[in-house]
Amino acid sequence: MNPEGTWVQALQLDKAATHAFIAMLAAMHNSLARWADTSTIDFHRFQAVKSINERLNLEGKDDSKPISDGLVVAVALLVNIEAFIGSLSAAAAHMSGLKRMVDLRGGIVEGFKHSSILQRSISWADYSYATAAHKPVVFPFIPQLASSLALHDRFTSRSMLANMEPLGFRDLTIYNREAVELFELLYSITECINNFDYATLEDTYGERIQVSDSIYMVEWRLCQLEEFSRSRHSTRAGSVPLLHSVEAEDKQPRYPSPTDLSDVLIYSAHLFLHLAIRGQPPSAQRHRALTEALVSSLWDPLLTLDLLSQPKVYQASGSQLGRSNAGPSTTASISTYVPTSSEISHPNLPRPPKDELHANILLWALFVGSCVRVPVPLTEISALVGDHHEFFVNALKNYCRARNIVEKGDLQAKLRDTMWLYSWCEYQLGLLWAEIGNDLRPWVTASDQLNVNGDQQDE
Repeated sequence: MNPEGTWVQALQLDKAATHAFIAMLAAMHNSLARWADTSTIDFHRFQAVKSINERLNLEGKDDSKPISDGLVVAVALLVNIEAFIGSLSAAAAHMSGLKRMVDLRGGIVEGFKHSSILQRSISWADYSYATAAHKPVVFPFIPQLASSLALHDRFTSRSMLANMEPLGFRDLTIYNREAVELFELLYSITECINNFDYATLEDTYGERIQVSDSIYMVEWRLCQLEEFSRSRHSTRAGSVPLLHSVEAEDKQPRYPSPTDLSDVLIYSAHLFLHLAIRGQPPSAQRHRALTEALVSSLWDPLLTLDLLSQPKVYQASGSQLGRSNAGPSTTASISTYVPTSSEISHPNLPRPPKDELHANILLWALFVGSCVRVPVPLTEISALVGDHHEFFVNALKNYCRARNIVEKGDLQAKLRDTMWLYSWCEYQLGLLWAEIGNDLRPWVTASDQLNVNGDQQDE
């Protein structure tokens, strides 16, 4: 986050920032350890607020005693803490105070141009509250923090070619070009981290600056795109609007296709940025709003592909044990190939392999969603969706069955076709496969197993 250095050493000189930093560490520890004891968080949070109030009696009264950097850092950390634990009303109050302090210093661009570390810290607090509360960012864009890594064109051309093909009712698509462009940049960030040589830390200053600036730019554009969508679309209570590009209105379909993955790509990319790139604990309450938004954005594609119902087929392991009396799965038709008119008129032409990019993006989005493990109170669990983690896991299992993905290596290969941060993704896939692996392999019902055992005894 801060390739130019760190402000941790300066914490020793600022009481308010020290207590706020310890409270942030305690909040992250509680989330990682699933620990409900908040006494450490509460103590240091209270001490930070107390110290801030004492300092405000001296600082910011006139130009001779401006608001100090340490005080700004302390309040920014308090915003992060409250957003992290899901206390959004307190986060909003601290965000309002942070905005006032930054304005008194001349704004985030000019008033803090002496320290990009402070600018990044304030921006991260801004992003934390905006994404946790579905609010617009407060501070303006900081040009000196924004630059882009080289793009690989891993998705753009493939997505455009796929969209040019005749689309059937269940064919997935992504109409939003900006969503794909953001995904390209996120892929560049991920690959740079994958290939980063930590043994040469001092020699990679320029590269680390570019990565950090690219992260800032991606999150800024994600927040702007989400707010742009919220301002344009009125929705039902509790739902999240579909996302459209900020490009011209006439370039977008008036009625989005139910299989358009544009909004799914936006929300899953934002979650991946927080979980994998920024390393936030998967059980942090701060992920709840983005997770709910991703669930909402997935309803149309999953309903269209019939991936929300439980499969009815039970198949024994081994070809000789196929005894199921149930009919074929409704999800089996998802991968059914429908020939185009040119192929019908030229039946001898070899059928070109179909690019699975959009299908793999949906698979990847379900994987990212299943990595979130935010506890949901029993009183808030929907009878239709259930627990969010359960929703993603069930949809992912159904989609794997529909695409005949029954081995961990096959699933990993398709996820890596999209985006893969080595250590984080490998660990999360291991956890996920422990949940779904046995359910994806062919299996038998209890009655079938009895019949098989009886046949073996007769032999």
